[in-house]
Amino acid sequence: MIRLATFLSRGDVRPRLGAVRGETMLDLTAALGGDWDMLRALALPVGELRTIIEGAKVALPLASCHVLPPITNPGKIFCVGKNSKVHRAELAAKGMLLEDPKEPTSFVKLTETLVGDGARVVRPEGITTFDYEPELAFIVTKRAFQVPREKARDYVGAVTVLNDLTAREIQKQEVQLGTKFWVSKNMPGFTPVGPYAVPLAEIADPYDLWLTCVVNGQQRLRVNTDEYIHRIEGIIAHFSRFMPFEAGDVIATGAPRGTAIGQPNAAELYLKPGDVCVAGLEGVMEITTHIVAPGEA
Repeated sequence: MIRLATFLSRGDVRPRLGAVRGETMLDLTAALGGDWDMLRALALPVGELRTIIEGAKVALPLASCHVLPPITNPGKIFCVGKNSKVHRAELAAKGMLLEDPKEPTSFVKLTETLVGDGARVVRPEGITTFDYEPELAFIVTKRAFQVPREKARDYVGAVTVLNDLTAREIQKQEVQLGTKFWVSKNMPGFTPVGPYAVPLAEIADPYDLWLTCVVNGQQRLRVNTDEYIHRIEGIIAHFSRFMPFEAGDVIATGAPRGTAIGQPNAAELYLKPGDVCVAGLEGVMEITTHIVAPGEA
């Protein structure tokens, strides 16, 4: 499987393009030149991309590389909400959902909240209900405006993982006030993405993958992506009627059932300083986040 990465190695001031193979980072910037980036690579046919990777001469230890989000400055991080029937019920039971939407709903995460693999994310002062939300996310590789459902995948180049970290007590306040999730999901570091971009052509079926979350070595959830209500075809077709998606946009497709808020022992499960949270797509990629106290970042 092709796993593309955006990374920094020792002494770099500009991100490099790489392909991960085991514990090795193949340096594609060294092979292709500094004007290549993730979007340009994802525009290639997968066979051509594989040939480039096979011919890469410079290999670095993965452990010596700082892996960044696959797209380091997306125009927008677009999130689909309420996209699991069970998660909807979990939210409704906690007073976090006041409606039963019949079409896709959305909110936006700010690009300045974006962090990569291994990031140290502060649990803000006073926040005690800090939750994890591993999500299947897609990377848009060309402008998508007024796209019909049957052509939607032509505009998507890769899948990745987005952990939609959320301050639940602030989210509940926003729900009760009738506002969108601006503050509860947009605190510093609340959007770990990556670590890799896997070309969509490498995924037999994005709706037969297992979303996972492990905290301190304990599996918190494992949910198949077939539980999503709205899939990428319908998401792009619905929202692009009036709003274009641009190349480099990241579309997160919703939290699964099983996050802390839906559990009877939620207070024990919410993220705390010292926790290590690993969100993933089983067999595809995992992104690790270290939760720290204010002043420890």
